[in-house]
Amino acid sequence: MSNVISSNTDLKLDQNTKEAISRLLVCAAHSIDNNLLENWPLCFKDNATYKILTRADFDLGRKVGVWFCDSKAMLVDRVNSIRSVNVFEPHVYRHILGTSEVTQYKDKKYSAQTNYVVIRTMYDGDMAVFSTGRYVDEIMIENETALFQSRTVITDSIRYDTMVALPL
Repeated sequence: MSNVISSNTDLKLDQNTKEAISRLLVCAAHSIDNNLLENWPLCFKDNATYKILTRADFDLGRKVGVWFCDSKAMLVDRVNSIRSVNVFEPHVYRHILGTSEVTQYKDKKYSAQTNYVVIRTMYDGDMAVFSTGRYVDEIMIENETALFQSRTVITDSIRYDTMVALPL
């Protein structure tokens, strides 16, 4: 059984906070899905972390998985690598996001979790569910703009049928 982040039913968010968090989540997904990868790192603070872990690794408390970046600069570098160095079969992702649950507000950070499904479409039109899981995010809001302080992607499966070339 995966570690479950307990919800805080007493936490009340104003409409501006809800909208800022929603815009951030949608912007991150659309940047990937619409091949605007250069916009994706703009969703993160300069000292942010991004990692992809399997559920099993997350449950065991492991900190590093399929991807690990510990700054916006590393995310930009990953995007540059995807654009100019990495060689992989052309494909696109399409995210389906569940409703986000904000579970905590502490030290000027909102903790949230959001379920996701990513459908991968290959160049030839073949489609498959590529990944399912949840995002566990720490989000900071400054001047009504939300940014990720950290994003941990927790995949339900421990297996991938291909390299994770694009961010989830």
